[in-house]
Amino acid sequence: MDLFSHALLPYLLGNYFQKRKKEITAFVIGGIAPDVDIFLLLIQYLYPTFFLITHRGITHSFFFGFFTGIIVLYFASRNSVKKIVQKHIDFEPVFSRRNIVYAFAGITVHLILDYSTTRGVPLFYPFDVTRYSAELFFYTDIYLTITSLIMVIFLLRKRTQNITKFLIIFLIILAGMGALRFAEKNNTELYFHDGTIKSFPTMNPFEWYAQKEEGTKIEIYQYNGLEGKSNYNNTFQRLNVISGGGDLEKALGLADKLPQLKMFKWRAHSVAINASYGNGTWVLEYYDPVQRAEMRDISGTFGIAGARFSSLKINVTGDRAIAN
Repeated sequence: MDLFSHALLPYLLGNYFQKRKKEITAFVIGGIAPDVDIFLLLIQYLYPTFFLITHRGITHSFFFGFFTGIIVLYFASRNSVKKIVQKHIDFEPVFSRRNIVYAFAGITVHLILDYSTTRGVPLFYPFDVTRYSAELFFYTDIYLTITSLIMVIFLLRKRTQNITKFLIIFLIILAGMGALRFAEKNNTELYFHDGTIKSFPTMNPFEWYAQKEEGTKIEIYQYNGLEGKSNYNNTFQRLNVISGGGDLEKALGLADKLPQLKMFKWRAHSVAINASYGNGTWVLEYYDPVQRAEMRDISGTFGIAGARFSSLKINVTGDRAIAN
């Protein structure tokens, strides 16, 4: 979900239940705290690791989310930070045991919202690295984002007593879009008459991608709910050997040890491999077939960025594997 929705829902709920300003502030801080993980991306880039130091990684779990909320609330309550923020918004962060509870409540709201989006979050990390997802919404929903942005702007510019009305509008749109997407997701899976089909959302609530994994291949379909049919399908080989010559099993084993590949597999819907051998080096391209299908019509800067995010190349020479 987007930052505006993560901040807005705790704010509306806190005001609806008539909590004190400092409690509402802690609630909102918790609602946005997990997304401080964007500042951890540089660490992952410089020092690759599989400790989920990435967006929607370590801070998006109940365990580490709790400590993230404490840290963010603590820094937000420092006078130097508080004075800067209070110039722009009505902000009263207070670091206390009671407010830590409200911050964790905000963390929980954040995780629930992100659970509803594609590929989800590792709710129980470090005890379980699985990403849990309802696969209803795309990463962000344009209708919710616009609604939340308008409400946030209005609330920042003008204090209002109609919090209940704002909360009802937000929840109606959230529930309405969720119900629509649930129905379309169900229609997608019913269309293929196959219980092994998995469906994934897009920005458009009426367009879905479906994936079927079978033996050595992965089949990808695009389904349009308004038309009631699939307009695209493609089959990807799990392992496509373009040219051979060396010990492929050894190369794959060496590549599997790299933290970059572990992270890529953790983020992907599924993984396929293009392998080619030449001049004593295996070039292994790992990619997500769902994302490759999603990016097929996108060109230019966004296409290049999407291609880099949806694939990983690894060169294996002798006993050494290097991620590019």
